[in-house]
Amino acid sequence: MRGTGTHVAAAGFASRLIDRRKVLAGSAGTLLGTALIGPSRAWAHTATPESGESTEFDPALAKQLQQVIDDIVASSSGGIPGMVLHVAHAGHGSWSGASGIAQIDPEVPMEPEDRFGVGSIVKPFVASTVLQIVEDGDLSLDDTLPDVLPTDVTERFQNTSEITIKMLLGHRSGLPDWDSADVEAQVAQDPSKVWTETEFLDIAAAKEAMFPPGTDYTYSNTNYTLLGMIIEQATGRSWRDEVTDGVFTPLKLEASALPAPGDHTLGGPHAHGYVDVNGEMLDLTTTDPSMAGSAGGNSLISSAPDLVHFLDALLAGQLFEQDATLEAMLDFQPAEGEPGQVGYGLGLLQRELPGGIQTIDHLGGAVGYRAYVARLMGQDVTLALGFNSLADPGTVVLPVLEVFAAPLATPTG
Repeated sequence: MRGTGTHVAAAGFASRLIDRRKVLAGSAGTLLGTALIGPSRAWAHTATPESGESTEFDPALAKQLQQVIDDIVASSSGGIPGMVLHVAHAGHGSWSGASGIAQIDPEVPMEPEDRFGVGSIVKPFVASTVLQIVEDGDLSLDDTLPDVLPTDVTERFQNTSEITIKMLLGHRSGLPDWDSADVEAQVAQDPSKVWTETEFLDIAAAKEAMFPPGTDYTYSNTNYTLLGMIIEQATGRSWRDEVTDGVFTPLKLEASALPAPGDHTLGGPHAHGYVDVNGEMLDLTTTDPSMAGSAGGNSLISSAPDLVHFLDALLAGQLFEQDATLEAMLDFQPAEGEPGQVGYGLGLLQRELPGGIQTIDHLGGAVGYRAYVARLMGQDVTLALGFNSLADPGTVVLPVLEVFAAPLATPTG
């Protein structure tokens, strides 16, 4: 929200960082956390904070962060059963913390490395995979939809000959979003339903285009549904396999997984996901991973440490062979939307937040979960957090980020 004062921006961020829609009468929050998006200029090459395990993480800062997440959980009056936070400070070590419970009944404490659904944070994973395929020469960012998708897909929408892969990655295609209150109501009524890309496309195709391709920006899950299909057309393999081999495996993201449709296990220790409906916290952990698919939803399971490692490696260029690929990903274009948003690149957003904090980040929501991963550019800090409800993410993200508004102290000893 460029040009606003700090106090106005702070109030807006806290009150409106929740998703754009409130659905399901009597329930709190949305079922599908659409990521906040976002900047106006490309960053210079982005050095990666090292984990710095040889140096102790500032104990005073660790104590402050633990107090923040304890206060958030306690003040939620059960609206946030539990949360996790992982922070890496360049050259000064890393820290993980947890508060509250991962499961309500029977009660199980939340642990720092618990897995959880990360929603639209899958988008930078998918974008990275598309860019790897572009580097291999099997795709071009300038390819249009008829170049890379079958006719039975492209004929559903207007102006597909003018929509490029780059426009999909940056939410500049003008394609309408398949997500809606009706879709979310279906998820609540039947969490185990296995969804197909065809269903998502049918919903989107019934709506009018939002603007001519390339002329504006609007966040739309349809873009990333199509990108998953493009990955499969280009490689002959599922998008899940391509992301696993291209991102999870080289980075050794052992807590991250893309369960197949119909697989309701999260694998390993994990937080249960809860939705508040009429004052009752319903356990919807078994929502099918096909919900939103390559656009987010419940498709990607990860942990806070894995998310930090992914973003650090991505911004260091470790997933690409050419510097120009990362530069293209970080070529943020003006994109107004949620408070703090100033632009969107290719699968990543940039914010300018209260306290002078500038971030490259992504926020996501799955059924029963919220997640956030960010590089704080001026503080050389990367952090990720997750919590197991659909409470307003602003009540969590802003207090955590405010800890870093002041320069971080250098550990002594």
